[in-house]
Amino acid sequence: MIATLCVFSSTSNAAALYKWIDDEGQIRYSDRLPASQVKKKHQQLNSQGVVVTTKEAAKTEAELAAQAAAKLKLEQEKAEQAKLNAVQAEKDKVLLMTFSSEEELGLAHTDRIEVIESVIQLIEKSIVATQETLNQLETSAEKNYTSREKEVPGGLAQKIEHFTRKIENRSEQLELKLLEKMKINGQYEIDLARYRDLKAVEN
Repeated sequence: MIATLCVFSSTSNAAALYKWIDDEGQIRYSDRLPASQVKKKHQQLNSQGVVVTTKEAAKTEAELAAQAAAKLKLEQEKAEQAKLNAVQAEKDKVLLMTFSSEEELGLAHTDRIEVIESVIQLIEKSIVATQETLNQLETSAEKNYTSREKEVPGGLAQKIEHFTRKIENRSEQLELKLLEKMKINGQYEIDLARYRDLKAVEN
């Protein structure tokens, strides 16, 4: 404390005073800032000992690189969000131009569901019919050949393989159509909620 008072006393007429903490954690004062302290944190005080300015320590290369990376990431996120906003704005525009009411939106959804359900029914009927044919062929193979420990003729074996694959293909088609139906219903719920929000803003 005495040393500090002496410093202030001897520099009472000075224009400025510098304050910093050295490498050993000691507070230092001087009317001249050491070259080794220029890039480190320090403060400038006036002749009354009041802090005038505080200069933070210069950032390291690693800190500068991290700061640049964070800034770039933020800019990329803003750009991506701007794109998403533009896409959503275009979708909103199309939604409002296409449908004049919730009822129209619902009717369009119903039409799409009816079409896909018709396709689903056709696939299901095809699977049933194909399965019946396959059952007959397998029964014939079992009765006339397998049960008698005879080799199934090539033609019959090929037919069994053909209808087996046909059922597998139809089953895959059915699964895709059921998934498509689920997506259509999900999208309708999203579009309806969005449509209501947009109309509420208009009103």
